[in-house]
Amino acid sequence: MFPKPTKNPQGRLRNAAPWATIPRVTRLRRVADRDRFFFVTTNLRRQVLPLTHRERDLILKQIERQRAADEFFIFGYVIMPSHVHLLFAPNRVGLIAIMREFKSCTALQLTVRRRSHGAIWQPRYFDFVLRRAGDFSDKLAYIHENPVEAGLVQKPESWRWSSVAHYVHGTAVPVPIDPIDLPLNRRAWLRTL
Repeated sequence: MFPKPTKNPQGRLRNAAPWATIPRVTRLRRVADRDRFFFVTTNLRRQVLPLTHRERDLILKQIERQRAADEFFIFGYVIMPSHVHLLFAPNRVGLIAIMREFKSCTALQLTVRRRSHGAIWQPRYFDFVLRRAGDFSDKLAYIHENPVEAGLVQKPESWRWSSVAHYVHGTAVPVPIDPIDLPLNRRAWLRTL
């Protein structure tokens, strides 16, 4: 149907199908990293040893430092041996800046503590924008059930590197949870803070 494509001196295809000449997007850019609720997961690199109890405490302290600096409002978290889940809304800075600071500060502390070199965290993180009240409750439940699903504890409250005690017992947790008033209707849209 189309003649065989050939390259011109600029490297663009001539005589190619119309869709073949559209430049490829190699990396999606974030449209907005503020005024949203985010569920974020970041993982250790595959060759990195799992986080110890003390290292998980160190990560909690970094989350609390950034929260205390008004970078974000935190609604849920769990620190697992191989990854971290966070449920938050950016406040003073955006998602990209929050995650950059979190990963760089914790990586530096972990490499000094372990007397090691090289990257600790995988280069990217995974984020999900929460749009409805149901998204919020589903992700919060997922975060709190994570240690049980991984076989680390029998019940979520037994995992001390989690925000679950705040929601189940109303007790203090290592990183204080910010208040939020969610709509009762799971389909209701979330409003930014």
